[in-house]
Amino acid sequence: KHARIRLTATARTFLRPSKRSEYLNKMAATIASSSFVGARVTSTPKVAVRTSTRGALTVRAGKIEESALMAKYPDGGPVFAVSIDCHMGTNSTGLVMKEGDEGRPVVTMVRPGGTAKNKVKVGDVCLATSFTELVNDPTNTNMKWGTPQTGWFDTEGESYAAAICAMETNSTSLDMIMFRPE
Repeated sequence: KHARIRLTATARTFLRPSKRSEYLNKMAATIASSSFVGARVTSTPKVAVRTSTRGALTVRAGKIEESALMAKYPDGGPVFAVSIDCHMGTNSTGLVMKEGDEGRPVVTMVRPGGTAKNKVKVGDVCLATSFTELVNDPTNTNMKWGTPQTGWFDTEGESYAAAICAMETNSTSLDMIMFRPE
């Protein structure tokens, strides 16, 4: 005799993405056959791992005032400031980066259609980047999630992931201080 397998699942489009994955992990398969009537096999739910958000990671990382940053990395020679348009998202810049020797982001490719074309070159090292965070402002009644505030993030001594997270928070312009090795 053959066992009949019936998968049961109810579509729920109104679940939040985090709840939807929990629901899908809890789906069960019911096995019914003439010899084992009512036998059930259920999958065990996966344990959800809670990770920190990108914004929280950036806020805990080393923020630096603009005046201190400009004193630390004076413009001139191999150090230069660049502003790249990212109003269509940071992917529109066309920058591809990898972790460098000191943990700082290094440009590995500049895509031809990106907004960073002719502004940075392969091998340029990111010394500092701008970031945007949402701060609590009780006087702001229009934006209930917070008021955007920009700042500078020094990549020295910080992880590569934290630097990339800081870059990804920008919504209109990605400002960076770069170093071009000779």
